[in-house]
Amino acid sequence: MQKQALRKRKSPIASVVEDALEAADFREYSLQTQESLRCWNPDSLGFNLTENVLCHICTKERPGAVLVFMTGWDGINALREQLQAHPLLGDPSRVLLLACHGSMASSEQRLIFEKPEDGIRKIVLATNIAETSITIDDVVFVVDCGKVKETSYDALNNTLTNNFSSVPTT
Repeated sequence: MQKQALRKRKSPIASVVEDALEAADFREYSLQTQESLRCWNPDSLGFNLTENVLCHICTKERPGAVLVFMTGWDGINALREQLQAHPLLGDPSRVLLLACHGSMASSEQRLIFEKPEDGIRKIVLATNIAETSITIDDVVFVVDCGKVKETSYDALNNTLTNNFSSVPTT
């Protein structure tokens, strides 16, 4: 029973964020942002907030590529599918949506280094490995999902499990 209680305990970061969200007044934010913040869950990746941030960048910010850090290939694919269904972010005449992961062919990976045509925003979805191993010259915005995927061993059940943890800020 005590081991189950330990597994359910929230991280200090999750507790602080939940308290801040409960105490905050979001009336000045857009309805989309309010909804994204209400749906925040420390144990999962919420793509709606990332999608809203990308929409803001694409419509209100200066030109340049966006690098989005995700937790792994599954997260990259899931977010890419969601963004491709979006009227703005999925429009290839306005957005070049690319993925970067070690499991991809090198010819596909090379596309992230090419500058898109004028008027097209490049968005690169990658894992945080890209943070230290590559440089994409035209990136001017970085969006981090704020999570890392950790694999841990559950000795009680003799299994490996994947968990999402919040990334501490420095």
